[in-house]
Amino acid sequence: MMAVDTMGFIPMLCLALLVITVAGRAIESNVSGADQMQNDGVVKKAEDGLRKYNGPAVHHFAKHGLCNHSFGKIRFFRALQKHFHNISDDMKIAFVLDVCKRGDQMLTKWVQEIFDRDGDGYISHFERDIYR
Repeated sequence: MMAVDTMGFIPMLCLALLVITVAGRAIESNVSGADQMQNDGVVKKAEDGLRKYNGPAVHHFAKHGLCNHSFGKIRFFRALQKHFHNISDDMKIAFVLDVCKRGDQMLTKWVQEIFDRDGDGYISHFERDIYR
């Protein structure tokens, strides 16, 4: 190991901060180092972030799967047929174009109500193919 006198100021400072951090974590928790690393918050966050892929999120599907191209807008229009009664097609078309242009929470709520059958917040392969 190198002598402390030959180290520069920055490496010595980094070493001191590392020792203080490790000692602080050990004193704070009274848990062994292996258990501390096992129960690290970063690892828990990474595990929570992993999910089984069920498809795109509702908002992503609404913006990119429906409103991004004309076929998606037609699909959205057809899906609204069961929700709007005694309203002209011109009004439905205007509604679809307006909601797609705004792209806010109203679009997300409509797409969630129409396409997200299981209510998990994601549009699965089967839910995508409902109104094709």
